[in-house]
Amino acid sequence: MLIVHRKAAQIRDRRPFRGWPFKIARNALCRHFGKQTREVETANLEDVADRAIATCGTSGGTPAFEFQHWMSFLDSREREVMTLRFIEQWEYHEIAAAQAVPIGTVQWRVFNAKKKLEPYLNTSLNMWNIERQAA
Repeated sequence: MLIVHRKAAQIRDRRPFRGWPFKIARNALCRHFGKQTREVETANLEDVADRAIATCGTSGGTPAFEFQHWMSFLDSREREVMTLRFIEQWEYHEIAAAQAVPIGTVQWRVFNAKKKLEPYLNTSLNMWNIERQAA
């Protein structure tokens, strides 16, 4: 309805007005569902170390070992970006400047790395939750 309100001044012929809001609503719905289907579920790596420590009940050595194991599934550029982003806590623009690549490239590499790691991270976290519930 906000779109109808903002664009109402553009109407030249008021006779077909009844169909116009429905067309706007249909287009908005198509954009919404189109965007939803393009979204890919990824793992949130920022929370993994905290959850791993909490569920294992051990010191920080285990999550670091697990992180190194997960990094073996990535290529060198993705490993470097993930290390800078999640270990060194660099921002995307800092990584882009250091590597002399566009910020979108950095974001794409992080996204792809998360997508590659998601099955391994979800499996590991599920195993830790099962072990914690058994204890």
